[in-house]
Amino acid sequence: MDAATLAELRTLRARAYGPSADIDQDPAAVQRLHELEARRGAPHAETALPSDPPEPTHEPAPVSAEVTVPEPLSGDDPLALAETGLPAESGDHEPARPRKPHLLSSRNAALWALSVIAAACLAAGLTYSLTAVTPIDASSGATQIDTLEPDPFIEVPSGWFGAGPSSIAFEYYGLTLFESTGGYTGAGTDCFALVDSEQLPEPDADTNTWSISGIMYNGCRAGSFPATIQFVVDSSAPQQLRDRFPADSALQFVFDGTRIGVFLAPGDS
Repeated sequence: MDAATLAELRTLRARAYGPSADIDQDPAAVQRLHELEARRGAPHAETALPSDPPEPTHEPAPVSAEVTVPEPLSGDDPLALAETGLPAESGDHEPARPRKPHLLSSRNAALWALSVIAAACLAAGLTYSLTAVTPIDASSGATQIDTLEPDPFIEVPSGWFGAGPSSIAFEYYGLTLFESTGGYTGAGTDCFALVDSEQLPEPDADTNTWSISGIMYNGCRAGSFPATIQFVVDSSAPQQLRDRFPADSALQFVFDGTRIGVFLAPGDS
C-alpha cells in the first residue's frame, strides 16, 4: 500500500472511528474503507462499520460493547492513533465514548448573562424612577357650590380684553366672566376672563378710553386641562363677593366651553 493510499485509509478510519465520525452518512466512503481494510488485512472491519447508514437521531447513540475497533496502522504512528480517537498511552482497543452535548454554548452563555444584566438594569431604573418622583395629590377636595349659565343680557364690547362679537358672558356676585380669544400668555382654546363688573365700559364708549383698575384674571384650556381661574377673596374684590365670602376665601372657576363651575376651597364658607 503506497503512501497516498495509506493516507486515504487514515482519513477514512478517522471518519469511521474518530470523535467526529460521520462516515455512516457516506455509503461510498464506507465501501472504500472496506476495500482498503481488506487490502490492509483488518479482519474485523466488516463488523465495525454498518452496511447502511442508520436513521438520524437527536439522542447520542449508545456505545455497544460488541463493536470492535480495528488495530492501529502502526504502534509507532501517533497520527493514526489520534485519527482513530484512541489514547496514545494505551494499547487496548476501547470503544470511542460519545461526547456529551454542551448544555449551554459559550456564546449562548454570554447572551444569557447579558440578558440578566439588562433585566437588572431595567429593574433598577424603574425602581429609581418610581422612588425619585414624589407623588403630589392633584385633587384639592374643593366642593362645587355653583354652576353659572350664560347671561344673554350682559354686554361686553367686542375687542375688550379679547371679547368677541359672539362671546358668551356670566355674572357672579359683582364679577363678570366672559369668553375671550386668548390669555395674557398667548392664544388658547376655551379661554375666558374675569373682571369686576364695574370696570366694564359702556357699549358705545370710545375704545381709546378703555381701561381697568380692578381685578382682572384670565385662563385657557391646555390639552385635557380645562380653562381655570382661581384667586383669594381680598380687599380688591367687589363688595358683593366680599359680603358673600369671608376674606381669604379661595375660589376657583372652571370653564367647560359652555358653563362655569364655581368651587370653594375646603375649610372656607
